[in-house]
Amino acid sequence: MDPTPEPIPEPTPRTAIIGPAVRTWLGHAVPLTALSAIALSPLVAVALRTRAPVDAAGARSVIGLGWTLLAVAWLGQLVLVGGAAAVMRAPRSQLGALGAGAAQLVRAALPCLVAALAVAIGGLALAVPAPVLLVLLAMTGASRERGLPAPLLDSIAAARRQLPAVALAVAALLAIDAAIGAIAHRALIAPLARQPTPAQLAAARDFVRAIAIVLVAISPLPACVLARLRARVEP
Repeated sequence: MDPTPEPIPEPTPRTAIIGPAVRTWLGHAVPLTALSAIALSPLVAVALRTRAPVDAAGARSVIGLGWTLLAVAWLGQLVLVGGAAAVMRAPRSQLGALGAGAAQLVRAALPCLVAALAVAIGGLALAVPAPVLLVLLAMTGASRERGLPAPLLDSIAAARRQLPAVALAVAALLAIDAAIGAIAHRALIAPLARQPTPAQLAAARDFVRAIAIVLVAISPLPACVLARLRARVEP
């Protein structure tokens, strides 16, 4: 007799999160990238308005601007989680996904702004550490609840049910942002002399623009991961 076939193992929690998130990202790359550009549009606008500096001091200022954009990118990325959640909830055409995602971005904007203020205030007051608040509120944009503070409470409830996974996803998002800056800096910025060459001055501007472009391109992936985490605990 043939041996009894071994049962197929159940997918691990990591597979159940990462696999669907990657499939959503690849399957809806165009609408998700467009949604990312909308969610991160303030950063993109600043980057496009940045001009090449005229001296070393100006170059250092422009480089600092690039790092500042990375430091605040998480707010737009949390809004993008809402767009990714709308795309993920049901099979849609590319155009339908874009429309549903854009509508959710609009609904998520105010709750995510309130969540960002809560993270900032909590960090300053030290009542609750900012990283903890960021993890708890990371899925605010994906909530279907209306009004305030319902989306924030919804995110907290969903995060508490899978806290290690959400914390890891948020840490990965921040690590990706930091890696974008580090790679762009290494690739584009050379040590500045007292009198930088025109190419070095232009590189400072390119550093800021490269950060904005790569953020728009890459942010949908961690947004899809957080959206998938929210979807796992939906009733």
